[in-house]
Amino acid sequence: MSQSIAHATLYAPVLVHGVSTNVWTPWALTRRISPRAEVRVMVREADGLLHMNQYPRLFRLGPVEPTTPWCVRLADDDQLFQLLCFDFDAKGGDDAVERAVDDCDALSTVLDDLAVPHVVCQSSSGGGRHVWVGLAGGAPAGVVAAVAHAAHATYRSLDHGMLLNVREGAARPPGAPHRDGSSSIVLRGSVATLAEPTTTTGDLERLAGVLGERVPAARPEDSRPSGPVDASHRAHRGLSRWGQAHMATVGGGENPSWTGFMCLLAAASAGWDFPDVQRAAQSAPGMEHFRTKNSGRGTRRPRSAGEAAERLARQWAKAQQYSALQRPLPVVREPADLAELQVIVSDVDDLLTRLRVSPGRWGQTEAAVSQRSILTALAYLSLQTGKRVVAASIRDLGLMVGLGRTTAADALRALQTAGYIDQVHSHDGVNATEWSLASEFSTGSRSVRSQPFNNPRPPTELFTLRAALVRRIEDQLTDQLHDLFTRKGLGHLAGRLYALLREHASLTVESAARLLGVTVRHTTVIFSRLRRSRLLVKHAGGWARARRDLRDVAARVLRLAGTLEARMEAYQCEREVWAWWLAEQSTMSSIPRERPRRPHVSSRPLFDAAASGERVWPRYPRGSDGRANHREARYYVNAGVLSPTSRWQLAIA
Repeated sequence: MSQSIAHATLYAPVLVHGVSTNVWTPWALTRRISPRAEVRVMVREADGLLHMNQYPRLFRLGPVEPTTPWCVRLADDDQLFQLLCFDFDAKGGDDAVERAVDDCDALSTVLDDLAVPHVVCQSSSGGGRHVWVGLAGGAPAGVVAAVAHAAHATYRSLDHGMLLNVREGAARPPGAPHRDGSSSIVLRGSVATLAEPTTTTGDLERLAGVLGERVPAARPEDSRPSGPVDASHRAHRGLSRWGQAHMATVGGGENPSWTGFMCLLAAASAGWDFPDVQRAAQSAPGMEHFRTKNSGRGTRRPRSAGEAAERLARQWAKAQQYSALQRPLPVVREPADLAELQVIVSDVDDLLTRLRVSPGRWGQTEAAVSQRSILTALAYLSLQTGKRVVAASIRDLGLMVGLGRTTAADALRALQTAGYIDQVHSHDGVNATEWSLASEFSTGSRSVRSQPFNNPRPPTELFTLRAALVRRIEDQLTDQLHDLFTRKGLGHLAGRLYALLREHASLTVESAARLLGVTVRHTTVIFSRLRRSRLLVKHAGGWARARRDLRDVAARVLRLAGTLEARMEAYQCEREVWAWWLAEQSTMSSIPRERPRRPHVSSRPLFDAAASGERVWPRYPRGSDGRANHREARYYVNAGVLSPTSRWQLAIA
């Protein structure tokens, strides 16, 4: 092979015009750093091409290199890791490459701060990144797993599976060819640090500790900026304290793509419109990601106007989805009892495993699919609040997963009957029903012993696992929370399949049918609908997500755009009418002399009474027979007459 790796010599390099002339070939480097006597290689298909991204055959190390791409296993025969490879995937949409590059650079900065030698590679022409670390004397699987979990919870694009597989975890080494014809290119660092490693187990333990401190908070309001904050910057519209901090992060901080998304999430939670976001993107320090792009060489270069506008629009739509999912969360602090949180995290982890290994129970019927989504939403609320009992109305649960209120109510009744959830308290006035996951997901009586058989997780590991579970559920729910996947569109199961393609690079019809728990025929129909909407593309391993997210376009074509937003507005009106009627009942049951003077809903105020205090409701509409007229009440609410911020009132009833 003619390719070579610069700055890779084990000995003192001979420099000619600043470039080392002593170089390793990819195969020579592989022979030097491989922990085992064999590498895994790809196998050509009958047509002579490499279709599957698999390495099924062993190839013994020797002077002759393989004719197909290869990968080295990270651990030796004694189950000790000799190499670490952090794989940042560039899959999952137009922004995936930049997210992978930003995450890679952030991890590289942490390694530099800890003086851990490492090598940064561009894994292939797709733009993914590999960060390699050589270990002196090896490291046990438990230490590496702690690093892997902390890194996975911190960086969304990291695929940490190989770091958890001590037997067969493997990756293509620096310089090794890729099946698409490209190869792994060294961007930073010297591969000599892989051949003569100095990183110890103690270094990995310190790395796990630092990454554990950087794990993003489960709730946005608890998140911290990833860099220094410009105290002089002020947003042109009101923002929460955490949103203002992210918006003022100088240069987007250590991870501009993450900071930029947090800025959008804060704006969506504060009720901003897209023109407000466009205005902020022009000057807000934290939104640097939408003005410049990572060049991959440690610098940033300006984006074109079209690219910046398109990226901002895509990320804004995603931020609105996450905001809608998090809107029902109450304002609570972290639980003081970590033992209870330990049980909740274990229960949710067990529940997600049960949902994955029993797809037939949760996919055979449309009702079962809805039940799965509602159960996942309840688990998400429990995980986020740190409480076993959570208050959730059927409307909020429906909006979280993209279902109507009647479908959500049916799913709750079915789950309760089947014993998956328990109703702790029924709804009372404007207070929602309280639910909890059933005891069958609990860890059992041993969790309340003074000296439990299984030692609980340390706080850092506990919060790391919690953050990883929150992110997994959020990804699942937001992927299927779209107008296109409502019942009038492609259906809820199509949204579930679309969400699965985030976890899997590609799926065949048969494998997707097994994961969904439905027939191959039904799965073929779903694939056909997704393909017709240009959400899928043909892949060597089956079908994969299209690089561009065209769900909004497909929803507009099918005349479904705005379905979920209209549903949310309708539910808000229903809540307003209900609260108005409860206030009317309270007034009617009070002593006449204690009743407040209430104007008619159609009256015009002479001035704006902005004084704080309990809201005073106008008189409830009534018919000629004196009975409450709920239809007219709904009309006034829909017209916005009851809004405390409304500057006008109707002239006549």
